[in-house]
Amino acid sequence: MVDKLTYRQKWQLAIRLLLLYSPLLLYVNLPDSLRHPAKLVEISPFIATFILIALGLYFVWITATDWIQIQLFRWFGEGFLLDFNWRALILTMLISLGLASLYAQVFQLIVSTLFSLFFHDDFAKHPSDHPLPFSPDVFAYLQRVNNVFNLVIMLSAFYLTIISRSYQQLKHVQLRAEQSEKEAAISQVEALKNQLSPHFLFNSLSILTSMVHEDADLSERYIKQLAKVYRYILEQRDQDVVSLKTEIDFIRAYTFLLQIRFENKFEVIIDLSPAQQDHYRIAPLSLQLLVENAVKHNRMAINEPLRIRIHCQDDVLITENTWLPRDQPEHSTGLGLRNIVNRYALLTRQPVWYGHLEKLFVVKIPLLV
Repeated sequence: MVDKLTYRQKWQLAIRLLLLYSPLLLYVNLPDSLRHPAKLVEISPFIATFILIALGLYFVWITATDWIQIQLFRWFGEGFLLDFNWRALILTMLISLGLASLYAQVFQLIVSTLFSLFFHDDFAKHPSDHPLPFSPDVFAYLQRVNNVFNLVIMLSAFYLTIISRSYQQLKHVQLRAEQSEKEAAISQVEALKNQLSPHFLFNSLSILTSMVHEDADLSERYIKQLAKVYRYILEQRDQDVVSLKTEIDFIRAYTFLLQIRFENKFEVIIDLSPAQQDHYRIAPLSLQLLVENAVKHNRMAINEPLRIRIHCQDDVLITENTWLPRDQPEHSTGLGLRNIVNRYALLTRQPVWYGHLEKLFVVKIPLLV
């Protein structure tokens, strides 16, 4: 959506046009008899009024130009006037001709009125002292020159308006880029905090210490899965996206470690076909954050296990877990979910959704192709 120019921008453009063309218009139209310093001082009120009126008219015509351009963008697309094409050039010329013609009539009417107000009495009292400054031929020539100037002014107003709007859009893009970079940096820091949780590593090593003398085979599998988890973390933390299959393989290793820790109190159900896993991509460690959140904020018991289901529906990955809030809930900063939302905001326009649905806590993540 193209934004209108602000009043400040319109006045700035009007002042630029005034500085560019008013001196030239005065130089062309003032007869030699009025260019003497004494005469210039005498007619200075007329010149000042002329300049103020010109400034006001420039503002009005820039406002009209701005409105016309917005309509053209709506009809033909936002890049219509910025691309080099004959249709845009012809429309620009026709619009400028129309605005210049209307401007010339309004301006001539105002200047004639001003001239009669400033000089009518003087001409009536001393007609012999004020011979006509121009012959009819010279006057007709000056009219043609002024018409050309009006066209040039309208063309300048048209393109200055486009340039000002383009600069405004560029500033918006730069602000969004800076905001995205800031969010990306925050997301990376928070992701790193979650990825390399010292508590998870400490708990894993404690479990391994208690298990190594009881079940050597299970301990060996546990070490392999733990190594697989941290290898994935180190390899994928700098990647923007990974295949869904790669993330699911990681989650299987990660949940194996959690299931050893919580025994039969915890279960992850992955309801995804091989075709879906190969087709889609996902931001790495998204599922790990969701599983970790579910474990952190829900109670679990053998007779009331925590179940997490991961499935896909209409290009959306859905993670849902039974909502079993702890009797003494841990303090939640919301960083995990905020991290996912910020990361996906950089990858797609489709938003991440999360919330409670009946007795489930559900997170919906847009899948990438």
